Amino acid sequence: MTRTFKAHPLFILNLLKPFLFVLIFPLIKGLYQYLRYRSVDGILSLEIILFAIIFFIAFLRYRSIKINVHENRLSIKLGVLFVKNAAIKLSQVSCVKTSQSPLDAVFGAVTYKINTEAGKHGKPDFEFKLSRKDSERLSVLLYGNQGNRAVKFSLYKLAFLAATTSSAFTGIIISVPIINKLGNLLGIALNEMLFNEINTASEKMNNFFPPIVNIVTLILLAGYTVAFIYSLLKYINFRLFLEKDRLEIRSGFLVRYRTAFKKQSIKNVTVEQTSLMRIFKRYSINISVGGYGDGQKERAVLVPCGRRVEIKSHFSAYFPFLKAEGKAIRPQRGKISKRRFFFLPVSYLAVIFFVSVTLMVKFPLFQSLILFVAAVTASIVLYYTDLCLFNYRFGKLRFGEKNIYAQGSRGFNTCEFYCPKENVGEIKLIRYPNDLRFKTCKVKITVRSEGADSIRIKNLDYEKTLQAINKTFNINV
Repeated sequence: MTRTFKAHPLFILNLLKPFLFVLIFPLIKGLYQYLRYRSVDGILSLEIILFAIIFFIAFLRYRSIKINVHENRLSIKLGVLFVKNAAIKLSQVSCVKTSQSPLDAVFGAVTYKINTEAGKHGKPDFEFKLSRKDSERLSVLLYGNQGNRAVKFSLYKLAFLAATTSSAFTGIIISVPIINKLGNLLGIALNEMLFNEINTASEKMNNFFPPIVNIVTLILLAGYTVAFIYSLLKYINFRLFLEKDRLEIRSGFLVRYRTAFKKQSIKNVTVEQTSLMRIFKRYSINISVGGYGDGQKERAVLVPCGRRVEIKSHFSAYFPFLKAEGKAIRPQRGKISKRRFFFLPVSYLAVIFFVSVTLMVKFPLFQSLILFVAAVTASIVLYYTDLCLFNYRFGKLRFGEKNIYAQGSRGFNTCEFYCPKENVGEIKLIRYPNDLRFKTCKVKITVRSEGADSIRIKNLDYEKTLQAINKTFNINV
């Protein structure tokens, strides 16, 4: 029996979204001026004509969408002049993600995204709007009925995740375009007004730092606050449903997110610690899902925050490969090996000291600013030094019969990497001149996925690593 679904009329607004600031808002502003002053200029007339054409095309695209679910396949038809027909086996649908904004909730609509592992990286394979009832019916046909057992997390843990994963630069990236576009729309220099407020606040801060440092600090704090609020609103109401063959994650406050994916689509699991999590000895579990979402990385948060033993004991039954197998391959112990891990951070500190002294001699009026920048940079390098020590003490690699385990750092986070053997896409052994001298290598493991997840382990014994790879994958390198 074939079930047919059609897009919700609100999808027309999605198709008009790219023209929001360049056409629709100026048109609304022009119509307001007409109602107030009873005059129409040539630009407004042209905008009305362009809006009518674009709206008509969007209406035709909305009407062209048809989703049919057959016994074992899904077919999607869309397009007006260039018609696109897609046929997908239901078993090949890796991820279904829905979101509902406040506007969607008012009109009973849901944004529906369907992904496979063969789609374009960074974008959903198919995206459209459905009614809430059609969304639930389609999800049942694709994945079956949802279970009632949910794992919930406290607001404290969700706030801790938002606080430890938020970035000031992310907040700035989110807020700056909105401020600029809103200011242009209203005809007000909002960015200049905000900068003047920040400048005034920095002058009231009586400390020994230069004014530019105060301004940058306030901007970064404001950006971090925006990123924290954005992350908290995204993760709040986080619930996890664990079924036999699939997982479902729900979260969100203003915008409600619901993501379901098959267990077989999970490529690897990582137990991670951010810099702040390391202080409080807390961990999060992230999973890499083939075809997941529409971001650059196909990663989803499975456990926002918890103790390592606690979260691993809860999920080891659901993910059997969370148990490390095989003999551990570690970096060599000794002064020479330890110095190799600390070579880069020590070099960075030497460069910072040399550059700072040189700049202070040449620019004596900016000594306090140079000292501040040098202190901040040195603090970052010192944390990187601590990560190098972590890699020296705990870095390891295990090749088991069914899975691969690695422990090390990734970026500024520590990471435990668990991956079923069949999901490994590439194992690369990298050797620099010093590696040839000490018979070591750097190992990079990459997962078989669109947004491939990876991890690197440094200074491992080359012969032992090569033998373990040959034995695990029955090859002769």
